[in-house]
Amino acid sequence: MKRRKVLILCIDAGSHDYLAASDIPNMRKLAEAGFYEHVNAVIPSVTNVNNVSIATGTFPETHGITTNYHVDRTTGVGEFIEDNRFLLAPTLFETAKASKFADKTALFVTKKKLLRMLETGADITVAAEDPPPEYIQTAGPTEPIYSVEINWWLLRAVREALRIHDPELLYCSTTDWVQHKYAPDAELAQQHLAELDKIIGNIIDDAPEREIYITADHGMFAKTTAIDPGRVLTEHGIPASAIPIIKDRYVAHHGNLGGAAYVFLENRLDTPKAIQTLLNTSGVEEAYGAEDAARTFRLHPERIGDIFVLADETTVFGELESAVEPTDVRSHGSRHESYVPIIGYNSPWSATDFKYNLDVGRLFLESLH
Repeated sequence: MKRRKVLILCIDAGSHDYLAASDIPNMRKLAEAGFYEHVNAVIPSVTNVNNVSIATGTFPETHGITTNYHVDRTTGVGEFIEDNRFLLAPTLFETAKASKFADKTALFVTKKKLLRMLETGADITVAAEDPPPEYIQTAGPTEPIYSVEINWWLLRAVREALRIHDPELLYCSTTDWVQHKYAPDAELAQQHLAELDKIIGNIIDDAPEREIYITADHGMFAKTTAIDPGRVLTEHGIPASAIPIIKDRYVAHHGNLGGAAYVFLENRLDTPKAIQTLLNTSGVEEAYGAEDAARTFRLHPERIGDIFVLADETTVFGELESAVEPTDVRSHGSRHESYVPIIGYNSPWSATDFKYNLDVGRLFLESLH
């Protein structure tokens, strides 16, 4: 019996509007031969949460990654989540190896932080941000992290790995600098996807029988207002601080402004009053106490703030000098960026089997048992 060869590609911020605006004949052929389904991303709709969800096939309640920046609720100490110390679930690579599905697995990402988070169980690991010398020889010179070219480099490296090493499972995730800077109708945004599509076409030509899934971790929208929920509450006599869930070291992408935040109260007895105050604030769409947030969004209850707050379509949260400020940024994190596509090709499943982007990982894991 012929062994399955699975390629999972997460196009960072590769939402419907970007795909629809671009010339992507190869992805369209995949969809026509297989399926194209509209599904949910995991909320908060940020890179860490969604890539880990896909690459473990589980929700944050299980894998433990609920943010890009973790704050210990007891000590108040915060740190960037950039490795696997916080990861509570096995990766697809680990399970694929343990079940004897795969002799060889591979992880290709643009950002080094994702590599460190997801590398357990992967035999071949490459981050385009700091690639191994052998891939520079085949895929070309290293490209800047804040560029359109770095994702093209990554896909070229993926093609080389598939041709040379032929792993049974390869997971790839790009970066979203382009979408943070350019709307779907912008020339560079369309060029970005068109070039990725060409390389995907080459990958298909190399091995037409390969099982391929293409999805996204989140979408992207333009934002005009920034709010600091901690300052809003403090000005209303409720001492608090807030951390945008998008917060990471890639500040040039989004300025650490995103559509979801965790709020930390000095006194948790203020929770009901704080939630109502936030809901009365223009730009705030949803606010939940920790218990409700964990249950509603399947978040790990010990890895979130006292309040989980989501913004409307044109608002972001951040750590600001004042409670409310005008802004001009493209970002994500809210419910509005949580609708993404899944393209499946040579798949044993149908479109209706997919409700979330993480179902790519979940169904794969179920098929191993």
